[in-house]
Amino acid sequence: MLLNREERRIDVSYVDGPFRFLDNRWHFEPEGETTCAVNFYINYEFKNRILGAMMGSMFDRAFRKFSEAFEGRADAIYD
Repeated sequence: MLLNREERRIDVSYVDGPFRFLDNRWHFEPEGETTCAVNFYINYEFKNRILGAMMGSMFDRAFRKFSEAFEGRADAIYD
């Protein structure tokens, strides 16, 4: 994980596990004095196509829950 404070960005790269690759980026764009937009990008591919077919939709669903939890926690802290 690489934090670039000047660009308000976090880059995460895959290290080890069931993926051929996994990259994601967080970018925080100010939208006023007390708010910001959070842009999140993720790109991944499983090493094994069969595993990818079985896990792909579950992984997507898990990510949606993760992003909803992130938004809910941010609202609770900063709202």
